[in-house]
Amino acid sequence: MRRVLPITLLALALGAGVVRGQHWDGRPWDQLSPQEQRRAWENYQRYQNLPQARQRMLERRYREFQQLPPEQQQRLRQNYQQYRGLAPEQRREFSEKYQRWKSRR
Repeated sequence: MRRVLPITLLALALGAGVVRGQHWDGRPWDQLSPQEQRRAWENYQRYQNLPQARQRMLERRYREFQQLPPEQQQRLRQNYQQYRGLAPEQRREFSEKYQRWKSRR
């Protein structure tokens, strides 16, 4: 997997959590839309194909996410939805800007 934004990793982790029987945004699996279920299942399959070290890192990040207050969790979800709504060129620009910002930290 190439450089991946933490927000994308969070989404992957959230999708994996859903398939394991946890809730997405407070809803059980059977109340997710077919598109949400499909996306969660695809995320889980990608997760299963990752090296174990990467899986552990995602699980750690997901546990950290779960420990955040609900307002911060919701804010991250909203930010991710905004990111997913970007056009491919906007996503690329965002990723490049993020990587530049991250390298200066």
